[in-house]
Amino acid sequence: MEDAPRGLRESLKRVAVTLKEADIPFALGGSYACWARGGPEPVHDVDFMLREEDVPQAVAVLAAAGLRPVDPPEDWLTKVFDGEVLVDLIHHPVGRAVTTQMLERSSEMSVDSVRMPVLEATDWFEMTLLALEERYCDLARVLPMIRAMREQVDWDQVRRSTAASPFAEAALLVATRLSLIPPADGDAVSGVRRTPTGGNVPVTGRNVPMSPAPAAFPSSAGGAAGEPQVGQRAGPSTDVAGGAGGAGGADDAAGAALAEADPSGPARRGAAACAGRGRVRGDGPRASPGPAIGTAAAGRMPAGGARAPGGASGAGAGPGSGACLDLTEADEYLAGDLHELLAADPRVAELGLEVVLREGCVLVVGEVATDARRQAVTEVVAEALPGRAVRNEVTLIYRGAVDADTEDLDVETIP
Repeated sequence: MEDAPRGLRESLKRVAVTLKEADIPFALGGSYACWARGGPEPVHDVDFMLREEDVPQAVAVLAAAGLRPVDPPEDWLTKVFDGEVLVDLIHHPVGRAVTTQMLERSSEMSVDSVRMPVLEATDWFEMTLLALEERYCDLARVLPMIRAMREQVDWDQVRRSTAASPFAEAALLVATRLSLIPPADGDAVSGVRRTPTGGNVPVTGRNVPMSPAPAAFPSSAGGAAGEPQVGQRAGPSTDVAGGAGGAGGADDAAGAALAEADPSGPARRGAAACAGRGRVRGDGPRASPGPAIGTAAAGRMPAGGARAPGGASGAGAGPGSGACLDLTEADEYLAGDLHELLAADPRVAELGLEVVLREGCVLVVGEVATDARRQAVTEVVAEALPGRAVRNEVTLIYRGAVDADTEDLDVETIP
């Protein structure tokens, strides 16, 4: 037996017994919680989960037991040393507060002969996957833990709670494709679903009702027939000519049905956006604008940079001139559409925003350069999904002294 794990385990038991004797609620967390449930043993430190209000008392009783408290710069944990062994007392892992309910969900287990509460496996994986980021995304460490604990975890709950993290989504996709965990509810056997562009993505398993199909989705007046619409990604196969254009680009029955149902106008679909799903509605007579659909300013570039037929632009050709998302789609597809829409709309023009739809609410997180663009996020989403609540948690990037009035000077105006 290696000296490092043995020393860690002795400190683990000493801290757990001290907290139990002081009647301080806690749960074993971190890598040792995984080890207690069958995972690999760590060699660095020991983690305990406590409520923030209990941390001062915990530090006091541990100091009285001979451990050495340390005041770290981080504001989500505190540290104590048992000799050379570091013990973390964590109250806000990955920005989430440790709650009484979380501690009550923990399981009483024997850890190296000492009974103690161990963090519940689903909670543990939510924290572990949300900790993945660009600078730390080591799946070689995560996959063995998934393999060891997979039968103890509610994976649909993990998918729901980590839906905003692309790194967590990637880890879950790899685990699903390796058959380590079951696919999300409603997925195919492979655990993935074909995207409208032909790629594979996991379905996050959100159990939320889909929006009812509207009789006619309103679009803004003032645009020329055949102009590109918000939500359509222009591509080399985009058809803006007359006739039943776009039917040749359909690769399934839905696309063919859309073209057949709209013989008087092009059933246009951006090649990169809607192949095989008929997501963008065809050009028929334009309905009156709905209350949440705004009209575009004259001379603004259409979303995606596409030009109207014959180079015509004018009012209504820009953002807000008919956001044609298919409201009958599942929320995970609508979230992808909104992500691309926020990147294409010149009012926002930001690729790094994350969009999550849950229980009728649209959550947008990320960073933009100016407050005007942050406010435009709410406008664009409200135009695309009228009637949905929008929770805008986008923050500003500090870029020094920047005049917000000059932010849109690089947007091309179509003559």
